[in-house]
Amino acid sequence: MKDKRLDYLIQQYLAQECNAEEKEELALLIKASKNIELEPQLLNKWNSDDSKMILSENKTQQILSSILNSPSIENPTPIHKRIYLFDIKKISAVAAAVIIIISLGIFVSKMDSPSKSDKILAKASTIPPHKEASFIRNVTLPDGSTVVLRANSTIDYPEHFNSKTREISLVGEAYFDIKHDSKKPFIIHTGKVKTTVLGTAFDIKAWPEQKNVIVSVTRGKVMVEDDKKVLAVLTVNQAVNYSFSNSGSKLQTVNAEEQVTDWAKHDMTFNRVSFESIAQVLSKRYGKNITISNTQLAKTQITSSFSGMESLENILDILCAINTYTKYEINDTEVIITNKNK
Repeated sequence: MKDKRLDYLIQQYLAQECNAEEKEELALLIKASKNIELEPQLLNKWNSDDSKMILSENKTQQILSSILNSPSIENPTPIHKRIYLFDIKKISAVAAAVIIIISLGIFVSKMDSPSKSDKILAKASTIPPHKEASFIRNVTLPDGSTVVLRANSTIDYPEHFNSKTREISLVGEAYFDIKHDSKKPFIIHTGKVKTTVLGTAFDIKAWPEQKNVIVSVTRGKVMVEDDKKVLAVLTVNQAVNYSFSNSGSKLQTVNAEEQVTDWAKHDMTFNRVSFESIAQVLSKRYGKNITISNTQLAKTQITSSFSGMESLENILDILCAINTYTKYEINDTEVIITNKNK
């Protein structure tokens, strides 16, 4: 009976037909359900042929925030407030809502108005992307394209893409999300292998000690060639494995996004970690100084998880939405996180 009622309330909520009492009941049922019980029920419902609703990431977040932050729902403890958000991956369809509910509980120490104005500064790393670093870096290229650069990998690119092509070199592994520009193809050089795109997302693995190069696509279309011929034209979840020893190549079917997130999300899972410690990780990864306006805010503990492929703005939107007092400002080199009533 409870399963049917939960199913009905979710359906009502997504159709925007829940009244106040039903919203409160839905939130309480979700909070009372165990993940192991809730997950298969929701997966069956949202993966069924009847499920036609598609939710954007922002809409999904708004739905769950609205359900679980109803002012009429009493907090189970006076010390912590619970907010459910999701592992921000590029997932379409209502399966996103499954992840919101069953995957991540975000626990935040309840904050009163801050009494201190201490500033906590997380200093950005100054290692440029053409030099190796022992950590993952999220790099924005001159055209606005983004690269998640794996630890000990490097990319080399001009200050401006002024020619008819946008060309860079990669050593190691990186995930690329390239801005579309039909007049300027984007070309990545990895030894004698050349990968050409107009605008798409893909991963390239080309470590110096490897005897091969692997290119896998998560979105769009990519052409891979060596100095003699076109090796493959790849679409979503296709990969080509090119061998340097015999110049042979093999086309494969892969889960490209899963392959990327296996390494890209490293250090981006936080289990009751202070806001200050998270700021230090983000500062190093995104290359920006981060200032937190007061000690109490800096010590707020958060549990959350990210794929590592998000923009810094997306991550800050989530972190600052956890506490209604918090906001941020961002510019070229600095992020300032403050209290809204300041």
